[in-house]
Parts: sequence; structure tokens; C-alpha cells
Amino acid sequence: MDVPMVTQAERFDEVRDGEASPHPAEVVLRCQGLRVRHNEEIILVGLDLEVSRGEVVVLVVESEWAARLIPRILIGVESAEGGEIEINGISILGLSEHRKLQLRRDVGYLFHNSGLIHNLTVWYNVALPALYHTRFKDIEGVGEHVNVLIDRCGLSRWSSLRPAALDESTCKKVALARAWVMSPALLVLEDPLMNIDTGSGSDLLDLAFGPSPPEWEDRDPRPPNPGVLIASQGLHEGLFRYVDRMIIIKEGEVAFTGDPKEFDRRGKTHPGDLINTREAF
Repeated sequence: MDVPMVTQAERFDEVRDGEASPHPAEVVLRCQGLRVRHNEEIILVGLDLEVSRGEVVVLVVESEWAARLIPRILIGVESAEGGEIEINGISILGLSEHRKLQLRRDVGYLFHNSGLIHNLTVWYNVALPALYHTRFKDIEGVGEHVNVLIDRCGLSRWSSLRPAALDESTCKKVALARAWVMSPALLVLEDPLMNIDTGSGSDLLDLAFGPSPPEWEDRDPRPPNPGVLIASQGLHEGLFRYVDRMIIIKEGEVAFTGDPKEFDRRGKTHPGDLINTREAF
């Protein structure tokens, strides 16, 4: 008799700490009228945003603080000056830290500087969110899943090393594997191309969003059909290949929103250049 396959995400749901995990909605991230200020600088004066399952959205901003602060606000780690935010259809405003943590189980997050724990090996950095959220109840199952993710990201030779032994681009692949480990419905990337060269950035984007290689077609451990939000300081050419919708923020306001194919890149010789005039739209 055929036995239905239990996915790793379903396995994690069974061993979480007894409270129901959030059920992924079609719209996995929504904000309305989001207002953000940092050190008296207006970063956002009002942003309406939705990210649906299977959609890749890039938010292009002018400053590195905006590229770091806005995505952290959107997942409830930092506080906004105003506006509404929902993750999987649940408003995060007014929630306890414990309830926010529950919601973030369904969010994979990649920090601009990888955010790896330096006294842990690559293997344990990837495994830690799953071990923590399952309260170490299924170490064997987590281990199997982590081994597959590490193999998929081409990190097997480094699995026993610590981050200090790795270059920045490899650290970002480790961080991406960690962001995937809970099979999240929402993936948030905080300035993922920062501090790596163009070739390494292309490799990272291919790994994150490219088609499965033939050897992985039937067993790719990447999260199935997540919604993706990328915050980027500047406009990187590599993003155009995979992004469905682009929002450019200029002086705190939306200067462009739509299909990246509509965006006129003529005369932009540097891939990191941010559009500096509204007239370009």
C-alpha cells in the first residue's frame, strides 16, 4: 500500500510547541499606509504593499538603513511610526512577542550581512531555527532535511566549518539555506547582493529563484511557491531576471511600481544605480 509522503514542513507542524502554526494565506504579506522614520530622516511616508504566494517583489530604496529597517518592520522585529501590517492575514500590531514569534515561523529571513552565529558550524547555523522551533523533538528528521538543503546549496564541503572560514558569498548561501529550513510561506531578503561581486550575486539569485537543475527536479528542498520580498539599496541588474513586481522609493514616496519590464534602464551604466529623478518614469 502506498503511504502518503509527509513533507518536512508538515513534520515540523506536528512537533511544534503545541499551539497551531499559522496557515499560509494567498497574500502572505500586506501593509497599508506604512510610515517609517529613522533619526529624523523620513524613509517612508505611506506604503501600500501586498506579496502573494509565488510572487517576487523587490523594494528599491536609497539608503542602507531603509534596506535594513523596512523589512525588519514588516516582520515585526522593529516598530513602524504608523500603518498596518499583516502576515498570513493576521495583523501584527498589538501582538505579544510570543505570538509574533509564532507568525515568524512561517517567514524565512536573510540578513544583509548573513547574520550567522560565528561559534556554530555551517550545519548548525542552518539547522538552528528548525531545532529551536521544534524544541529539539525531531533531531533526526531535522538533520536529514538540513543535509539535503546543504547539498542543494553546494555547501557540503563546508558543513563542519564556522563562518569565519568562509567568504561573504558562501556565508550568504548558508544564510539562504537557513531561511529555507522551515519551508516558509514568506521569504524576506534584506539587501542580499550587498558586499558580494556581480558574479556571486548572480549565483545567489539563481540558487534562490532559478529553475531546479535536472538532478533536483523531483526532490528540490526549496520552499514550494513562497511569496518573496527583496529590499535592495539601489537597482541591481540581476534582479530583473526573477522579479515580478518592482517598487522604487524616492524621498520616502513611491516613485515607480509595476512590472520591471516597464522600467526604462537606458543610460544606467552602473547596475547599482538608483534612479534619481522622477522624470525618468
